[in-house]
Amino acid sequence: MKQPAGEEGGLRELARVAYPLILSTASNTIMQFTNRVFLAHYSPDALAACVPGGLLAFVFGCFFVGTASYTNAFVSQYYGRGKTASVSVAVWQGVWLGLAAGAVLLALTPLGFYIIGHSGHPAAVIVLEKQYFAVLNAGGIVAITNVALSAFFTGRGKTKVPMAVNMAGNALCVLLSWLLVFGAGPLPALGIRGAGFAAVAGQLLMLALYLRLIFSPYNRRRYRTARLVGIHKGLFLRLIKYGAPNGVGFFLDVASFGAFIFIVGGLDEVSLAANNIIASINMIAFMPVVGLGLAALTLVGKYIGMKKHDVAERVAYTAAKAAGVYSLALGLLFVSVPGLFINIFGSGNSAEYAEILAATRPLMKVLSVFIFFDALGMIFADALRGAGDTRFQMLGTSAAAWLLFVPGVWYITHRAGGELIHAWAWGGFYVFLLAVLFTLRFRSGLWRRIDILKG
Repeated sequence: MKQPAGEEGGLRELARVAYPLILSTASNTIMQFTNRVFLAHYSPDALAACVPGGLLAFVFGCFFVGTASYTNAFVSQYYGRGKTASVSVAVWQGVWLGLAAGAVLLALTPLGFYIIGHSGHPAAVIVLEKQYFAVLNAGGIVAITNVALSAFFTGRGKTKVPMAVNMAGNALCVLLSWLLVFGAGPLPALGIRGAGFAAVAGQLLMLALYLRLIFSPYNRRRYRTARLVGIHKGLFLRLIKYGAPNGVGFFLDVASFGAFIFIVGGLDEVSLAANNIIASINMIAFMPVVGLGLAALTLVGKYIGMKKHDVAERVAYTAAKAAGVYSLALGLLFVSVPGLFINIFGSGNSAEYAEILAATRPLMKVLSVFIFFDALGMIFADALRGAGDTRFQMLGTSAAAWLLFVPGVWYITHRAGGELIHAWAWGGFYVFLLAVLFTLRFRSGLWRRIDILKG
């Protein structure tokens, strides 16, 4: 039976929670996309280095990001049950985790340099990859802490606050990136290091804004934010119990894509640059769906907290339909007007850039299929996370990524003589399998038996 859009779990409620998150993640997409365009016009080597270097820094931090982001599920379920004090306690457990993560990331810097040094990429690109990675990895502590702080608002459905904070931080990043990449006035041209410094500066602004808002008089009084800042052993362990599988799954998923980037980068420099362009364009599709998925996670958690499992289920299917329509529309643009996206990365009449853009154009058709199944898989995965079914997601993602996706890409490119388009087609098959897996798992209803608030 068709449900009215305005009821609980319907399209209207989902849109109200999701649109600020979509705008927020879209602003992040625009920021990253713009920075890569800046680097593309700075030099071909900077463009070739920014995706592998930035992705490696993200891979190193994504276990902690995945674990800290699960703070949102606790906040939404506590909020659904009316336990306002527990909301703050949950947030601060994520913050403490973020601070500890920063020390770990710094210790991993030499490992990152080793991985980059043995990537097989051109020597000039490796130097730039190390510079970009070092700056972003050092700033990881701020980004992870911001993930936990944002849950205070997102988990309660106050998604306009993270939207405003993210837009402010991303706007500062774009401005500083332009100034620091190319140099302006007394500022030297720092190239790829300037883009990294700009990204960290944007995160620092976001941190300051979150803390100012969380410690507002109303939140100190209503949620006791200034008093409930210590480590709560029981809740911290539950965050690890449910958040760590989420973090492991997220890490292995992102790491598999990182491995994909490095494997295809070993083909040749043109393939590496073309792949980086496609990966950058993919962010256009990926990041808004992240916002929609986070909204689904929030509402699923809220209604499970209110013990309305049927409404939680309705949220997931509504979000999946919305993601499907969005990805189909964007895929149509990728196929019909690929130059609208590709030509942004051009630089005059350079023969080198012309070769890169020519290699990129055929990949847009594959990407149009990739984003559809990726979107569906992400929505149902987020719905399962909101319900606490994180272990299945970890096992399913890990098995598909490391037993199928990564070995397949390596075989295609290094043994079977395949090209970049064949590697992306294999990636499309991988996300198709994940979409089927998570859809069937959600339909099974096993997530209804989980209660994260009881351990």
